[in-house]
Amino acid sequence: MGGELILTMLNLWNLVLKAFIAFLPALVGNAAPLVSRNLLRGKKLTPIDGGRRLKDGQHIFGENKSWEGFIAGVVSGLLIGLLYFLLFNNALWIVIGFLMGLGAMIGDLLNSFVKRRLKIKPGEPFIPWDQLSFLYIAFLFIYPLEIINVSAPKITLVDLAIATYLVLILHPLTNLIAYWLRLKDRPW
Repeated sequence: MGGELILTMLNLWNLVLKAFIAFLPALVGNAAPLVSRNLLRGKKLTPIDGGRRLKDGQHIFGENKSWEGFIAGVVSGLLIGLLYFLLFNNALWIVIGFLMGLGAMIGDLLNSFVKRRLKIKPGEPFIPWDQLSFLYIAFLFIYPLEIINVSAPKITLVDLAIATYLVLILHPLTNLIAYWLRLKDRPW
């Protein structure tokens, strides 16, 4: 009985670790704009929407969404993909890293677009979409690779479900840490 419990716990740990590793390009990509904004503090950033507003009077995405942050997110995902290529000797990780970084940024923009339509101010919480939109869109960007390419690393719906739980736990924790480090002006 005790041995079975240990094996079950080890299997669970392996599943969690696999999901974390699989989605790390999206996780890092999602955090990169915050880091880049702090590295570029004091410099004028270029808003993706160019400051334009829609008929509802709201910005398309908001002042916090910059090209610098978007590029940082995509490049960060790509860099994790390059690291995985070196570790796992599978060049598809480069593509997956790029697509996850891009998907994370598109997911974040989609979330901001919806928040502006609902008149939720930038930086205000929109639970659970603030935490999950980047993850789900990143998965949608890489899912076709799973279908058409036999040699692609297998990232499954089970991995996505586990990553969802991880993000729901880690996102508030990392936001709090970023707040304590004064990288964010709010703890959410």
